[in-house]
Formats: sequence, structure tokens, C-alpha cells
Amino acid sequence: MPSLLDCPPGTTVRMAGIEQSSGARRLLEFGFVPGAEVTVIARGATGGLLVGIGDARVALDSRTASRLRHL
Repeated sequence: MPSLLDCPPGTTVRMAGIEQSSGARRLLEFGFVPGAEVTVIARGATGGLLVGIGDARVALDSRTASRLRHL
């Protein structure tokens, strides 16, 4: 499955899952659960992403974004 890091700004995807890591639980708490819609709002100069999930906006570094898988 492709990672969220591969999505250009303006793309909306449906989450498939998260690769296991020490921060996976925290991402689940933010709402990055399978089936959730996530919109990539912007990409930062260092490769990180600003994403929208529900009514929230979350900044992700590139390493974290690469662990988020979408359908």
C-alpha cells in the first residue's frame, strides 16, 4: 500500500493502517484509523506534511508520514 508521504497537496485518501512504531498509538489517538479520510493540505520545505483529518489539522514529519498507509 502507498504511504501518505507520496500524496501531493489537495489529495484526499482513505487510511488503511499504520506501520508499527513507537508513535503508532499516538497517531491512532489523533484519528489516523483504518477507514478515516485524510486530506493532504500542504507539504513543508523539509518534506513534512500538513494534513486534515476530521476537523483537525496535524503536522507530520516525513518519517511519520511515510508510516501511514492509504488505500
